[in-house]
Amino acid sequence: MRRVLASAPAKIILFGEHSVVYGKPAIAAAIDLRTYVRAEFNENGRIRIEAKDIRTPGLTVSFSEDQIYFETDYGKAAEVLSYVREAINLVMEEAGVQKGITVSITSQIPVGAGLGSSAAVAVATIGAVSRLLGLELSKEEVAKLGHKVELLVQGASSGIDPTVSAVGGFLHYQKGSFESLPVVELPIVVGYTGSSGSTKELVAKVRRNYEEMPEIIEPILNSMGNLVEKAREVILAEYDREIKFQLLGRLMNINHGLLDALGVSTKSLSDLVYASREAGALGAKITGAGGGGCMYALAPGKQSEVATAIKIAGGVPMITKISREGLRIEEVEE
Repeated sequence: MRRVLASAPAKIILFGEHSVVYGKPAIAAAIDLRTYVRAEFNENGRIRIEAKDIRTPGLTVSFSEDQIYFETDYGKAAEVLSYVREAINLVMEEAGVQKGITVSITSQIPVGAGLGSSAAVAVATIGAVSRLLGLELSKEEVAKLGHKVELLVQGASSGIDPTVSAVGGFLHYQKGSFESLPVVELPIVVGYTGSSGSTKELVAKVRRNYEEMPEIIEPILNSMGNLVEKAREVILAEYDREIKFQLLGRLMNINHGLLDALGVSTKSLSDLVYASREAGALGAKITGAGGGGCMYALAPGKQSEVATAIKIAGGVPMITKISREGLRIEEVEE
């Protein structure tokens, strides 16, 4: 029986979260934590989704649903499956077929941590199901379908998460346009607080502050936009590795300070950021909307020490690296 296994990576926002909402640029990167989706035909004509080890803050969920009925107790883990169902529907529409398909999911990416777990599962599902159906899609076409999935499920999406997950590497984003940047092999450690913030609420909080104190908040947002362009300049420059790391680390620290000024950091996030720096990281900052979720640290030669410091400070460390690859077809069994 034909089976296809595909995987897609998580993402971090290197620079520019929140200011991107106001038309400023951002730089995102794929990291080597992946979601795996296996797709195969079944004989009952239904869509069957099996999810194993879908991790939410403080909870590991393993369950199987035949008719996609979600118990609310599954929380964010159940939300993941709505992305899967929409992804399958879109691929079937694209292929012009309706068939019984079983999709099995395993993931290394915590749900609700700001690492793009929903986009990764949508992209991996699109990749696996399209190949199963004999549909040849480019990574850019997969990214566009992943964006459609997010719009259907969330109602709004910049498209950053599915594009980074599908294409991989470094991407510069501004007002709907993407530019691939040269990949810098950043030795990083992601620190997970174990809790998640509401992106919608945090964006609304920044918006309120902006409307009440534009003369204060606008310069912060402008500085963040300028910082992203400086980071792009550093990434493109012919600096040696050590100088590039030093400059990016300094920019990370400034970016974290600006995000803190916007009010989106928390004590748990800042504890992980400062513990990382004290353990030798060149830079550390929030990644994502804040209010919980994750931070990341640039730690050349110090990844183990920084991981230990994050753990002592109450976080869950994940030593990882930039993923040059986005969507990947792992295997095809005939």
